[in-house]
Amino acid sequence: MEPGNLLNWLIFLPTIGAVLCLIVPGARAVKLIGVITTGATFVLSLGLFQHFAWWDATRDVFGSGYGQKLYEVTKVTWIQLSGAPIEYFVGVDGLSFPLVILTTLVTFLAALASWNFEHWKVSRGIRGYFCLFLLLETGMLGVFCALDFFLFYIFWEVMLLPMYFLIGVWGGPRKEYAAIKFFIYTLAGSVLMLVALLAFYFYAPAGHQTFDLIRLATDPAIQAAFGSALFLGLKFGPVMFVLLYIGFAIKVPVFPFHTWLPDAHVEAPTPISMILAGILLKMGAYGLLRISYPILPDAGTWAAWGLALLGVINIIYGALCAMAQTDFKRLVAYSSISHMGYVLLGLAIMTPAGFQGAMFQVIAHGISSPMCFFLVGVIYDRAHHREINRFGGLWLTMPVYGSLATLGFFASLGLPGLCGFIGEFWVLIATFSAEQWSWAQPMAILAATGVVLTAGYILWMIQRVYLGKAREEYKSFPEATAREIAVLAPFAALAIALGILPQQTLFNFMNGTLHQITNLFPAAGTTALTVAGALLGR
Repeated sequence: MEPGNLLNWLIFLPTIGAVLCLIVPGARAVKLIGVITTGATFVLSLGLFQHFAWWDATRDVFGSGYGQKLYEVTKVTWIQLSGAPIEYFVGVDGLSFPLVILTTLVTFLAALASWNFEHWKVSRGIRGYFCLFLLLETGMLGVFCALDFFLFYIFWEVMLLPMYFLIGVWGGPRKEYAAIKFFIYTLAGSVLMLVALLAFYFYAPAGHQTFDLIRLATDPAIQAAFGSALFLGLKFGPVMFVLLYIGFAIKVPVFPFHTWLPDAHVEAPTPISMILAGILLKMGAYGLLRISYPILPDAGTWAAWGLALLGVINIIYGALCAMAQTDFKRLVAYSSISHMGYVLLGLAIMTPAGFQGAMFQVIAHGISSPMCFFLVGVIYDRAHHREINRFGGLWLTMPVYGSLATLGFFASLGLPGLCGFIGEFWVLIATFSAEQWSWAQPMAILAATGVVLTAGYILWMIQRVYLGKAREEYKSFPEATAREIAVLAPFAALAIALGILPQQTLFNFMNGTLHQITNLFPAAGTTALTVAGALLGR
């Protein structure tokens, strides 16, 4: 472990900005603080690259044990208990590093997208908006950096309240309904997570009680106790895995816990939809990778078939729902459900290649989805509606915007050469080659049909919105502004970069930690290792 204070600044700099937003005079000053604070946090996060330089062979951590390669670590006692202390324990590895960078980038771009507040007709609420916005960033970064389960839970709850108010106060006509639905679903998952948190502590053997996520996964005494314990007369591992799975699946979201997502997206302001799709949905997948699979690997094997089936259902069901939508924003929301199904499928097969594909899809969707939501927001600001069938020929009216929109939606579609292709392809080929599961190849074939369905609804939407003859009522639409292009351009550049250079831009950063996780369950993880190595050129 390498100590450092960079993560502490990253986590709490937005909180400092939130306090400043409450005391500075004037709406413009508040907006400047919001944008400058998120921008400074993003620049600060780039300092983490010093620990994950792909050109430095000494940073190859394939052979290290799980938790032995952690950077910018701060570990101090926070609350002293009789058994073991609750610690302020933060650190970053190959699993959390890409998500920290994604969080700071998307939050900065969402803050820039929030500048044009007059369209929301709530200029009097700018101070509260940016204060909650920055507190939300603290919660999200805390979740990805916390390595103490109790601290993880605290940051998880810190993230919940700002998002509730950002939707419920600044959202659309049905904002209260959408915010309450989001809150209830997420809080229900949090309660189940709390049960698992307490069970992990009290079911550990005497002298081994801890909230340390690394120790929970690697301590042989704890693993032996969890493997033999009973919880309410049932095997401890599967029960805890199910509780955690529901809590995290609500965030992903996985069928049938997905119904809050379309409502939240449709009613949320555009910048909040960007954060919701780009970061919050990723927390569920991160929780499964950080907590469920390392600590309960045998339960993951037990649940593999069910989780893979739910992943395939997500892929196909989400795509079919997206195809049926006439509301532009709701279509993008259902497409997120479909794309995140590949993440669950990749995790379910418990192989290195599956985990790599799932994690790549997490980051790729974190780039394409916020871009798509902002593209919808640009049109909504001009047309004041989102009915797909009322548009047409926008590419002729707004050629720069139309070109960026085509790139963004093609990235979401999974066009080869763009970011969406790599993750889906990796998950499909990893599932097809997972010989230890008799059901893997049929699941891969079913999941592949989602690619066709996705192409269907994306191309149909592009035809109706951007192609064809320009309609008279939209010919006066102004081209995308410099601010709007500034928000879209980084997403476009990353979509191309990840699609062309996946190894250099992402795989090299995360593969070491993902291999360490799969090494915790060798019976499930070694199969297909040869295939994964061949795919990665190792």
